[in-house]
Amino acid sequence: MISKKVKFEKGKQAGTLYFIATLFNKGIAFLTIPIFSRILTTADFGIVTTYSSWVDIFTVVFSLALYLSIRTAFVDFEGKEISYLNTVISFTLLFGTIIGIAILGTNIYIIKFDIVLIILAISQGIGSAILNDYMTYLMMKLDYVKRTFFMIMPNFISVVLALLIINSGFISKRYMGRIWPMAIVYIIFGVIICIDVYKVARPKIIFEQIQYGLKFSLPLVLHGIALNILSQSDRTMITWLAGADQTGIYSLVYSFGMIATVITTALEGLWVPWFFGKLKNKSINDINKCAVDYIKLMTFAMIVLIMIGPEVYKFLADKSYWGGIKIIPPIVLANYMIFAYSLYVNVEHYYKKTKGVTVNTLIAAGCNIILNLIFIPIFGYVAAAYTTLVSYFVALLLHARCSKKIEKKVLPFKIFIMPFLEILGITLIYYLLLNMTLIRWSILIVLMCLAIIKNRELIIQYLKK
Repeated sequence: MISKKVKFEKGKQAGTLYFIATLFNKGIAFLTIPIFSRILTTADFGIVTTYSSWVDIFTVVFSLALYLSIRTAFVDFEGKEISYLNTVISFTLLFGTIIGIAILGTNIYIIKFDIVLIILAISQGIGSAILNDYMTYLMMKLDYVKRTFFMIMPNFISVVLALLIINSGFISKRYMGRIWPMAIVYIIFGVIICIDVYKVARPKIIFEQIQYGLKFSLPLVLHGIALNILSQSDRTMITWLAGADQTGIYSLVYSFGMIATVITTALEGLWVPWFFGKLKNKSINDINKCAVDYIKLMTFAMIVLIMIGPEVYKFLADKSYWGGIKIIPPIVLANYMIFAYSLYVNVEHYYKKTKGVTVNTLIAAGCNIILNLIFIPIFGYVAAAYTTLVSYFVALLLHARCSKKIEKKVLPFKIFIMPFLEILGITLIYYLLLNMTLIRWSILIVLMCLAIIKNRELIIQYLKK
């Protein structure tokens, strides 16, 4: 039996390593933007990102979110954890293969996308689903070193191989030089995991275990699919309705928005445990007071990102992508909406109102698809940026409404009004001074100085902590 002290120490070490691994993965993706944007055309980049969106959706469908049930299985199937993992991986392989064949048949006779890309996306989706299962198992086993390895290596190896293959000129279609390594690496890692699991016991699907897993995870599948549709459908629809070259420009700006995602992801890991603890103790005033500071910090981060956006984007991207500069504000604002609605989703998760989370996400995803169908044929990728922003704002309103029904006094919506107005004001300045770098940066410096002076006591307080 592992003592509480040992578990705590291992938990701290695991948290540190996972945080580093997350930053590493985000860093690899971000730092390679200048490289891939210069060796891939806008059309190539668009095809790669469209392919990646397929893989993300296939991964959710093939896994049926069973990896989430592995957490509770460590309690309900104590002593049979490896057996449960065997069942989940075996079911993922079987279900993924059956659905993959159905997708392949549909594509051949109806949709008629590139058959090679579909096969690779299906195969990578199965590999990714197996990887999710295994990493959840390792997390619960507190095998943090091995889990960190599996978090980092697939992405790192695929990037290195892609750069080597593209620069070698071995493949005439450069986008395939990026896609092949991703697919092959995730397939190989999926095979390695299967070998590791099946050397303990042969493949099996225990009915009692899979029934338990599906009962837990199925309600979350629609949410996962809707979330992927909401975040990924833009690229597929731009490729379909406007062309892959426009998808490439849009996707690069979206990648630029990863800076905002890194900030929100890093801070969310601190906010959620604290928030759940305070909500458990009904410390509503503490939550609302801290939320105001949290929102101020994120608002300021988004303002800085918008104001320096054109120069950073030009550094990252080749000139052929620079048209995307005009959609930086709505993309950054969309990330801000994700941050805002996540605060309310935490309330829904705490009270296990997952059906409401799913319904709200489905409505927002449907809104996004309908708006894309109407406006992308007219305005191209520019429309997708604004339809995404509108859809995430709809998600924010819906989640806030549900949260208010559960805990009326937690996170009053009025705390967002002034931050929204500040960001909208900065967006107006952005477009008015888009080509006046010196003036725009001077305004930003003044705003930063004022913010530091205004919040100096709060900053000193947090630095002491």
